[in-house]
Amino acid sequence: MKLVRAVLLASVVSAFSVSSLFAADEAPLPKPDVLTEEAVMTSRRLSTYDTIILRDLKVEGAEYSNIDEEEKPKVEAMKPFLVRTVAESLEMELKRRNMFKKIQKNGEAKQKAVILEGDFTEFNAGNRAVRFWVGFGAGKTYLRMKGRLIDAETGKELATFEDRETGYRGSMTMESFDDLFPHQAKSLGENIANFIEKLY
Repeated sequence: MKLVRAVLLASVVSAFSVSSLFAADEAPLPKPDVLTEEAVMTSRRLSTYDTIILRDLKVEGAEYSNIDEEEKPKVEAMKPFLVRTVAESLEMELKRRNMFKKIQKNGEAKQKAVILEGDFTEFNAGNRAVRFWVGFGAGKTYLRMKGRLIDAETGKELATFEDRETGYRGSMTMESFDDLFPHQAKSLGENIANFIEKLY
């Protein structure tokens, strides 16, 4: 009888240990804490993927803040350049840090690939007069975007994020938004690379 009880107890302990191990494996990776908002749903490191597919950020429906009717055409003309700047900055950072065997722009979904896609959500020109007279970060110029990482094979979301890029120039300088937005787009690419690196 003692032997039977010992065997049963060992089985229960073993089953509990195995279930705990699986539960630990399924826990999502910790949030990188490098972007404005982040959610991580995967327990799988991005280094297990061979390829990352970088989709161009979409610009449709983005909010315009502190931009008047005369300035809107200028922002519209800048959009393709800003989209390209984010993509090129991100690609350069991923290559520099030796992440992923292949980096494709706007490629087709495939096995062992992760897709990055997103949208610009706000173009905020800020207010130079407020920056000058009030200071303390008032009147900031910034770009805001949101994005997500997706498993190309399953379509499952691995992580979502939002970022608002101001940079010190967007808070302090008297430069106009058309001078600042390109620098902020480059920084967005670098920020996303930092986020990906923490999950890699």
